Amino acid sequence: PDASSLMGLGAFPATHRQALGMLGMHGTYEANMTMHHSDVIFAVGVRFDDRTTNNLAKYCPHATVLHIDIDPTSISKTVPADVPIVGDARQVLDQMLDLLAQETASQPLDEIRDWWQQIEQWRGRQCLKYDTQSENIKPQAVIETIWRLTNGDAYVTSDVGQHQMFAALYYPFDKPRRWINSGGLGTMGFGLPAALGVKLALPNETVICVTGDGSIQMNIQELSTALQYELPVLVL
Repeated sequence: PDASSLMGLGAFPATHRQALGMLGMHGTYEANMTMHHSDVIFAVGVRFDDRTTNNLAKYCPHATVLHIDIDPTSISKTVPADVPIVGDARQVLDQMLDLLAQETASQPLDEIRDWWQQIEQWRGRQCLKYDTQSENIKPQAVIETIWRLTNGDAYVTSDVGQHQMFAALYYPFDKPRRWINSGGLGTMGFGLPAALGVKLALPNETVICVTGDGSIQMNIQELSTALQYELPVLVL
């Protein structure tokens, strides 16, 4: 199974059966429960921020952690790595795939089947479910509608706040580098300028900025930039 950090959304296709969604305090129940009960965590380019780990003393107590990162200072900085691997993620993963191709041993199917049955029970709670019959316009419904209308192919930028979490959870990213946000910096006012930058670089792509009232006011003057350079981005 795959679980993603906020910044890693899209690295693994979100609509794939093995994708469990985002981790952490705003993440899905199935992703967090699977992490907590895992015996092995294969961490690729993550920093284990506090929004993901919460109480470090209780974080994934039974797991052996393999941590890949190109920055050696990031490894074991927060969560001790049992197997630290310093290197470019793509190159390391390619080398690991070559080694796996030579491996003849396999995990018993019964163990894998039982593990997936447990994961499906957690997923069955439908933690992202919301009232679809409400007379009010739900932000979840808005994001899901945009996802359907764009066939999941849009580039989405965001600012900081609840709107960021709604976009992260309800717009499943199946492709990498489609989700553009400031991550741990928590930068309000980032979304609109970022959207303009994406549109300038990729003029034929659909670019959407999901923002909030406070964030948009910090850089709303950049609407004049969008007009001047004819950058049609959708601001939500």
